[in-house]
Amino acid sequence: MIKSTYIQIIIRSLLLAATAITSFYTLQESFLITSIVLMLLFLGQILLFIDYIKSTLAEVEKSIDCLLYEDYTFTVHNSKQKYPLHQKTALLLEKYKKAALQQTSEQQIFTNIINSLSIGILMLRKDTDGKIDVYQLNDTFVDFLNIPKYYQWNLLKEKIKPIADIFQHEEWQKRKHVLSLKLNDTTETFYFKTAVTKTHEFDYLIVTMETIQQLIDKKEKESWYKLMNVMSHEIINTITPISSLAENLDSLLQEGAPNDETLIELSQGLNIIKRRSHHLTTFVDSYRKLAELPLPEKEIFNVARLIRNTISLFQPEFEEKKVNINLNASEKLNLSADKKQMEQILINLITNSIFAVSGTENPQIDIELVQKNNKCIISVSDNGEGIPKDIKEKIFIPYFTTRKNGSGIGLTLSKSMVESHNGTLFFSSGNGKTTFIVSLNNSIAI
Repeated sequence: MIKSTYIQIIIRSLLLAATAITSFYTLQESFLITSIVLMLLFLGQILLFIDYIKSTLAEVEKSIDCLLYEDYTFTVHNSKQKYPLHQKTALLLEKYKKAALQQTSEQQIFTNIINSLSIGILMLRKDTDGKIDVYQLNDTFVDFLNIPKYYQWNLLKEKIKPIADIFQHEEWQKRKHVLSLKLNDTTETFYFKTAVTKTHEFDYLIVTMETIQQLIDKKEKESWYKLMNVMSHEIINTITPISSLAENLDSLLQEGAPNDETLIELSQGLNIIKRRSHHLTTFVDSYRKLAELPLPEKEIFNVARLIRNTISLFQPEFEEKKVNINLNASEKLNLSADKKQMEQILINLITNSIFAVSGTENPQIDIELVQKNNKCIISVSDNGEGIPKDIKEKIFIPYFTTRKNGSGIGLTLSKSMVESHNGTLFFSSGNGKTTFIVSLNNSIAI
């Protein structure tokens, strides 16, 4: 108990003791009336003492109830705050009141952020008894589905039954799912992702929802940003030295009649400008080729024969760099495709493999041709240094290259040509082996 409260209790206790002793002695002396008066006074002091204790505890109890039930409307009167116990109780109430207001403000900000997102978000909360309630639900989610904004799970799950079936399990799990829904006489395809977060008291399921078109737009923007970064970097790296060199050459001409030394500097500077301009022209031309890729002119040809002919083009380089080349090909496999484009794809993949094994002991390149499920599968593998994790996502970006003299469009062009045949080009890298795989339809076994 606080010091001043102790003092008041001690004083009241001493008064009670003094009154009791006085009553006892007066009773012994047969002062009956005086004794009765003193006894009544004694009882009155006991009642006042009890009332004081009760009023003090009542204030504290009210404060504790407010904290317990998060009701901060109760305040301790200023006149009572002169006592330390009431003062600290008032400070405690104020502290928790501010914390509650801060939490409410942060929750409002969090809600506003979720509502501003272009993807739908639903957050469910489940307690230890398995009861589920809606923790957050943004406007985009209900707008996608054209439903009311229910915050009671029993009502909401009936409105989103096809979606609820995705995660209606005893144990919430991380999932990815594509679902087509019929909305307003039109069918829309959505991509769903779920994530789970656990606390000591609740489990939270976060469901995100976006249309397939949103995903496509997002990927297109990312591709454009990456492409523009590479292009601007390449153009600036070419234009900057040309601009600086042109200023230097102009200053030489301003000095007067050129002598032999000035003419030599002018000649060297112009050659540098010529080389850099040629490099920029080549760069732009490669972009034009990428942007104006012609449609495939398909013909039927033997794939194994095409691979062998392409390998023969690199035979001198294989011998010079002591690269061991292995071919495992199905000889009776024909393909309906653009032969020139297929040859260019193989050239690009083999060129990359030769570069990858340049610093490898016992360099080896393996090429395999098989037919699986009426698909022509061509894989080109090498035991080179592999593809680092930090650049795996950049491999197919136009003009991205790790080679000093590389153009950066080989793999991009190859991927575009494969996709123009409705095929796929992908890779895997790890455990000392990197493999690029071309998968094409329209294969014909003979």
